[in-house]
Amino acid sequence: MDDIIDISTNRLSGCWKSSDCNLCTHNKHGCGWCPTSATCVPANSLLDPVSNADICPLRAERFELRTKTLGCACSTTSLLAVIVTVFATIAWLLVLYGIFKLLLKLNEAYGTGAWRGWEVDVKDDGAREGKPWVRSSKNSWFGPNLAKRSEQEEVTARTRLLA
Repeated sequence: MDDIIDISTNRLSGCWKSSDCNLCTHNKHGCGWCPTSATCVPANSLLDPVSNADICPLRAERFELRTKTLGCACSTTSLLAVIVTVFATIAWLLVLYGIFKLLLKLNEAYGTGAWRGWEVDVKDDGAREGKPWVRSSKNSWFGPNLAKRSEQEEVTARTRLLA
């Protein structure tokens, strides 16, 4: 037990000797730099402030801890901000993707219909021939321009001409 106390005392005194961020973070004892109080404290990782509120002498600066991992320019706050931003961006992209897919489904159900499908052509002798169809690219993103004539009107007009 005395060995553990001796090791932690050596680590604490080894860290407290440093008075510069760069010297502190590259210390052999594994230290972190608290910039507001300008103190070097024992720290295992950049995420130590999350689990240890008293890692820095001033409690308010605990999330400003700098360690060797990312250097003196990056604090725990910066790291957590980047992590939250990345996950928030991924979540937002998933939400946008979901909205896009929902709009496509709503367009098929209530809008101008599907953009592709299967067409069955019945010949005069009763034979059936099927083929896939896709709306032409001249249509807008949300279907054909219905201000002109709809596809059903076009088919009806063609049927009248053939009869």
